[in-house]
Amino acid sequence: MEKPPDWRSENYAKAYENYDRTDFAQEFLRRNPEYRDQYAEAVDAAPLALRRLARHWGLVFRCGP
Repeated sequence: MEKPPDWRSENYAKAYENYDRTDFAQEFLRRNPEYRDQYAEAVDAAPLALRRLARHWGLVFRCGP
């Protein structure tokens, strides 16, 4: 198994130096197991479930045409 990157390294910090609040929020959700589980359930369910998920987490999902 690959070793995770060291968050104290200079290269690790450089990867995030141009992030804004939205980018950090996305990273938080992407790594949050509770959100990931809820999203997986909502995507497989009715569109109403996705709207409830968005409201719960304070999100706006962009829908395609």
